[in-house]
Amino acid sequence: MARIIDIRMDNLVNGIKKGVPVTFNFTLNSDGAPPAPGSRLQFRPVPGVTLLHASIPASGAQMTYADFWRFSTITINANQTTGWNARRTVTLQSEKDLLPSQTINLCGIVYYQPDHMQDLYCPVFGVDLEEQVIETRQVFKGAWQDEVTKGWICSYDVVLKASRQSFTRWKFSSAGLPQGSRIVGTPWLDVSHDATEGVMELVAPAGDKYLLEPGRELVVSVQLLYPATAPALQSLPNLSAYSL
Repeated sequence: MARIIDIRMDNLVNGIKKGVPVTFNFTLNSDGAPPAPGSRLQFRPVPGVTLLHASIPASGAQMTYADFWRFSTITINANQTTGWNARRTVTLQSEKDLLPSQTINLCGIVYYQPDHMQDLYCPVFGVDLEEQVIETRQVFKGAWQDEVTKGWICSYDVVLKASRQSFTRWKFSSAGLPQGSRIVGTPWLDVSHDATEGVMELVAPAGDKYLLEPGRELVVSVQLLYPATAPALQSLPNLSAYSL
């Protein structure tokens, strides 16, 4: 049974804009042992905030929603061969009107062993974001069936543009992909999340080779292989980009 050492957000406070999905990164530190069936990772958004997605193991786990409490819970329901992937994500959307520089708790993250709640609580703090500093749009390029897996390969162009200032360090993500998806080929961006847990995140390497500038669009081509049991998605869900 996995022993959870710590749950912490990668950034203590994260920017969020009303009505816009935002994917936050957090770290789940454990002793590396596989989690036992019945272990649970629970997300508790506050009123006015909706959980859209959380990264989930590719197999042997299920996300459920408790309508009365508005909690979403990832439950391990089959034996696992590996421990938790420490790098995890949660995607939230807020409808709250925030004052400038106002910081609020958007969501809490807690962990349950099969027979008790572990004494850990991780808050997700948000602050009002005046505007999206990087604009995104996407173009669906086509789909074809993979002869080996019988899953569908879908091709997309992700188009990015800086709003007001240039950035050399940036990333984009899509959350809510089918579990067990994966990136096809080797993208020229660094892969932070490879889509197997429902989240794809690509990061610009260090340096100024991939500069985002106002008024100039940068196109990133991505191909994803979806499992044979999943539909081919013509759009990337919850697509968003961030400066680093």
